[in-house]
Amino acid sequence: MTQDVHREPAAEADSPAGSGWLLATTSLAAVLMTLDITVVNVALPEVAADLDAGLTGLQWVVNAYTLTFAALLLPAGALSDRIGRRSMFLVGVAVFTAASAGCGAAPGVGTLIACRAVQGLGGAMVMSTALALIAGAYEGRRRQSAIGMFSAAGGAAAALGPVVGGAVVEGLDWRWIFYVNLPVGVLILVGTVLRVPADRTRELPRPEGRFDLVGLLLAAGALLGLNYGLVTGPEDGWTSASALLPLVAGALLVAAFAGWETRRRDAAMFDVRLLRVPSFTGAIVLSFVCRVVSFGVLPYLILWLSGMLGHSPLGTGLRLLAMTAFIMLVAPFSGLFLKLMPTRGVMALGTGITAVALLTMARVGPDDSWLVMLPGLVLLGIGGAIAFPPLMGIAVGVVPPERAGMASGMTNTFFPLGTATGVAAFGAVFSTRIDHDLDDTRLAALGVPEGTRQQVRDAVAAGQFGQLERVLPAAAREPVLDAARSALTGGLATICLTAAVVSLLAAVASWTLIRDRDQLTAKEPADVPA
Repeated sequence: MTQDVHREPAAEADSPAGSGWLLATTSLAAVLMTLDITVVNVALPEVAADLDAGLTGLQWVVNAYTLTFAALLLPAGALSDRIGRRSMFLVGVAVFTAASAGCGAAPGVGTLIACRAVQGLGGAMVMSTALALIAGAYEGRRRQSAIGMFSAAGGAAAALGPVVGGAVVEGLDWRWIFYVNLPVGVLILVGTVLRVPADRTRELPRPEGRFDLVGLLLAAGALLGLNYGLVTGPEDGWTSASALLPLVAGALLVAAFAGWETRRRDAAMFDVRLLRVPSFTGAIVLSFVCRVVSFGVLPYLILWLSGMLGHSPLGTGLRLLAMTAFIMLVAPFSGLFLKLMPTRGVMALGTGITAVALLTMARVGPDDSWLVMLPGLVLLGIGGAIAFPPLMGIAVGVVPPERAGMASGMTNTFFPLGTATGVAAFGAVFSTRIDHDLDDTRLAALGVPEGTRQQVRDAVAAGQFGQLERVLPAAAREPVLDAARSALTGGLATICLTAAVVSLLAAVASWTLIRDRDQLTAKEPADVPA
């Protein structure tokens, strides 16, 4: 693999018939699947009231989708390389749509959680194959532009979740955040069946041997354990059995999975030899890190906007349009950046802009309005729009075509894992800063009774300033609220500063690991190190 990707003569060839419809249907599917990760959050109070659900039940309404989605992405991608990506895509959309109907009609929280898990299964089947379908329909710069539009759709949907959820809940009912999926799902199914040709999976060399069932179980168990531990750790404590045992089990299963896949070589579900290709390793690392510093920060930004500043769910979502609008505007032009500089330069530029954005957001103070975040939100959208599209194409570009589903599943797997890690890690930073700024000495000096001091810290960390006012003595209310605002914004500023440092390290990793010469041309055979 010594040729440069910019030299390939087939890069500008006409795309096959149906590729425009394929891009439209996969992008619409990305919107649908990604939206359901974030849209549910703003509806949780209404779900709790309607279904008489407690905090644990509400957490599982959110996490059942995310955990199932993350655990099954890699197995679904590898399986699609064998049975056909278009078939897997169609089945996934059908499963997701049917599960959405079940969520909307759920009579109790248990049924809702079960249907959310089935939604995650359908989402994994769709998202693990969508990128591989695009990679098979486009080549060269056309592929990067197509992936740019696909990434823009998914990224915008994730950030638009609070807007859409807030509008639907305020205008209709929480059940409609699921019912609106039904016509969209049917549209995707009809468009794919009628206008998208069958993919070429059956024409490609098949992975040797039987399907790797042991690898599937090990991968799903490892990803489920790691994600479960990262999700429950901030709530239950990192030394609790509910967090520690899944994390340890997940780590052991990762080691077992790596050993098993190394033994299977060409018959492996995940060819670990590809990690010796610097660009593939770089794509995996950056898939993880980019989600850590973007969606890992987002919950605490929303907590500040809604909990402390008091904006409604819809108002919070509308303010986040400062970021999502630029994701949608800039991402489709990612191919232009790749014409002007090498891929590693584009990745370094995107992650570098993200670092600058987070540094500007770290200026937030207790008396600031949301406008202090406006420049950072704009830059965050631009940085993500530049970095994400080529990142999605790097992994599928360095593997042989018959392994594109596996590469797509592997890359997508690290998105939810990065989000969960970011939320957990930044949650620890956030709560530590609040505990330090509102320690017993400070609260005692402000006149807070000893029995309510931890309650005050917990309310600040959850952004529940209304509850804070109710538990405080009248004489201490205003001084404590001032200290609480300083503590919360101090925690948010520390998170942004930490994420900025991680983004700078990602820029260095981009320049070091990503190499255009690792990309396979249309006629070039795979050259995986033995």
